[in-house]
Amino acid sequence: MYEISAKLSTTAAMNRITDTVKSQAVDSFLLQRQALQTKYECDRLEQYQKSDNLRIYGLEEESEESEEELERKVIELASNIGVNLQADDISVVHRLGKLRDRERSVIVRFCRRRKRNALLYKRKELKKNNAKVFINEDLTPLRSAMRQMMKEQPGVKNETTRNGKVVAWLTDDPNRAIEINIPDDLSKVGLVTPDWKRLRMDHIVWESTA
Repeated sequence: MYEISAKLSTTAAMNRITDTVKSQAVDSFLLQRQALQTKYECDRLEQYQKSDNLRIYGLEEESEESEEELERKVIELASNIGVNLQADDISVVHRLGKLRDRERSVIVRFCRRRKRNALLYKRKELKKNNAKVFINEDLTPLRSAMRQMMKEQPGVKNETTRNGKVVAWLTDDPNRAIEINIPDDLSKVGLVTPDWKRLRMDHIVWESTA
């Protein structure tokens, strides 16, 4: 009788431990999902705040360049591709990062989104002129990383951004646009498990569920 009672007690204890572990696993999963949703909502709001911005890459940089000189270069670039841009159309313009050997990228915030969109639309003229200057939307770090990961997928034929959203077309389905808004969407282009560290989200997504 003693042995049977001991076995029953042990079984009951193991069941309680198992139930506790399962409960903690569920709580951990729910906490992670909540953290992810918070991260995605913050990213969405951050991207919205960038709606009036553009980034320009490859614009010649001079030593001790003033803000007025940089503004003039942006206006001249716009004129070269058929966009009439004036100083009062620009709210803020400055270089990003520290001085280095190559030109730093430029961030431009526009007073009028219409002007921003006009310059973005006409950027295709830069390719026609074989210019080494590129104009892109100003993306959040998360969206920039997702875009880079997407471009690395062998099945992706083409990609771009639309109003802060990353968009892809696949080689085997070139007529269907695929939007990438959160890391889970990368599975649509063949990336089932993203590199959470590259996305700077490894502190949120734990290895057991990544």
